[in-house]
Parts: sequence; C-alpha cells; structure tokens
Amino acid sequence: MKNVSEEKRYYNISEVAEKLGIEASTLRYWESQFPTISPRRNDNKKRFYTEEDIENVRMVQYLLKQRNLTIKGAKLALEENKGQVERLYEAVRRLESIRDEVRKLKAEFGTALKKTITIEEL
Repeated sequence: MKNVSEEKRYYNISEVAEKLGIEASTLRYWESQFPTISPRRNDNKKRFYTEEDIENVRMVQYLLKQRNLTIKGAKLALEENKGQVERLYEAVRRLESIRDEVRKLKAEFGTALKKTITIEEL
C-alpha cells in the first residue's frame, strides 16, 4: 500500500477518463452539466482532478449508467437529495467490493480443491 506522500494528488483528464472507462469528451460534458464536478485548472486552463473530484464523477456515472437516469434526473437527484445519493452510492460500492472479494475467494478455493496432494506433501 502506498503512503499518502507517494499517492498521486492530481490526475489529468485523460487519466481520469481511462480510469473510469469513459471518453474525455464525456467527462468535459458532465463537468459542464454538474456543478459537483469542478476540477482545478492551471494557468493554461488544463484540468487537474483530485480524488474527491473523481468520486464525484463516479457518483454521476453511477446515476447515469447504473440507475439509468437522464442528465436532468441525475441533476435533480443531486440537488434534492445529495446525502441520500451519496449513501446509496457508497452502499453499492461496498457491495461491489464484497462481491469482488467473494469471487476472489471462490477462485482461490476452487484452485485449492483441484490441487492433488501427494504422499510426500503429507
């Protein structure tokens, strides 16, 4: 695990787009539509996203892609019940993490069952 000092603090738009599996143009569009997505900009107007910015993008992505809301619906949900949306989003992320861990354990357990034990190993 990386130390806080070793972790990257800022990501450019192409890194964020790749990390989230979306196009940079989609990210720029969402930025224009959702005030919660507001990356810092340098003097050359180049965007730099923090981890908090990336989490806000993920929340918008969740609303649009998993919940199948329209842009208007997602904006309304964030304006009226941002706290509830954040809690729901966090619950979904935790469940996905648990699912991934269970899949990993299942794969490891399956591999252990297939292993043949020889007399020398006993």
